[in-house]
Amino acid sequence: MSCQTGIVASSRLAAYLASSSHHSDRCIKITIEDEELQLVQNRIAASDYESDWDRNVMVCIEDEEPCYIFYRLDEKANEDTYNYVFMSYVPIDCGVKNKMLYAATRATLKRIFGDNRIVTEYLGTVPEELSLQGYKNHKLSIGSTAPMTDAEKELAQVKKDEAAMRSQMSSNRATLPGLNLPATQDLLMNLEKFKKGFINYLQIKLDTETEELKLWDCANIKASEFPEKIPSEEPRYHLFNFNHTFENESIWKVVFIYSCPGYSNPKVPVKQRMMYSSTKACFLDSLAKMDIEIAAKREISDGDEVKEVDIYEMIHPQKHASRAHFIKPKAPSRGGRRLIR
Repeated sequence: MSCQTGIVASSRLAAYLASSSHHSDRCIKITIEDEELQLVQNRIAASDYESDWDRNVMVCIEDEEPCYIFYRLDEKANEDTYNYVFMSYVPIDCGVKNKMLYAATRATLKRIFGDNRIVTEYLGTVPEELSLQGYKNHKLSIGSTAPMTDAEKELAQVKKDEAAMRSQMSSNRATLPGLNLPATQDLLMNLEKFKKGFINYLQIKLDTETEELKLWDCANIKASEFPEKIPSEEPRYHLFNFNHTFENESIWKVVFIYSCPGYSNPKVPVKQRMMYSSTKACFLDSLAKMDIEIAAKREISDGDEVKEVDIYEMIHPQKHASRAHFIKPKAPSRGGRRLIR
């Protein structure tokens, strides 16, 4: 059971969902651990769904630990299965990488569980939103809107969750313009130096533990030295101001490289890949706001992909000669016109 994020269902969870025993459970808690969807708790129904709600759901929630919860209602979807409420609990302080990971994996978990059994789904950021009263408040809020198709409901939920994620990831720490992830003062200072031409190379690390962008390396290098700067076991962002001759003129052009080892490398966790990939566009937007003009950008997996000739062709792609137009040959000559009598 593969997910879009590379997360897989654990063998225990897969076996549990494949069996009919889970139909008698009122509440099912699932988390992402070690890059797998794990079954954490399954609690048996004791009474009606309202009486069971708080004593089952609220004990599953830990303040700073995200999770998914499937809660079984009393109504049945068909003769064999019940209707469920699907809740994503993503607390404000659980960290950017967890927020993105849980948001990206939600749709796939729904398919694994069975979309047809889910009648309501919503996101909670504080425990109270997942209480029985929180569920009733959610029903009232969606009940006041005009009827929507299933596709419209899905789109509205996605937009709502994305807005909540963006709000949660806001920070009061020093940040690059337009970027939610904070940047260290050392990085900001060296970006200014890079912009003014004091250095021509920067390597930026996204620290998944502190959730900030850090300066990893800065130097003045030759283009021939660039491939040696690419790490073989970790992702990085690179900025290189390439000095070269073009049309008999010496010029400087900035290239942006996102290096990330191939998926065959097990040392790069899925969360790390996701954070680098998701932050890249915002980082480039921030550089533009700082008036650092990027002439070319590329994603690579190995240093051999950014040799000097590769960098040159990134900036100045070769113009292929246009294909010659086909000219229809003249019809064979039949001689001069003849008078027909």
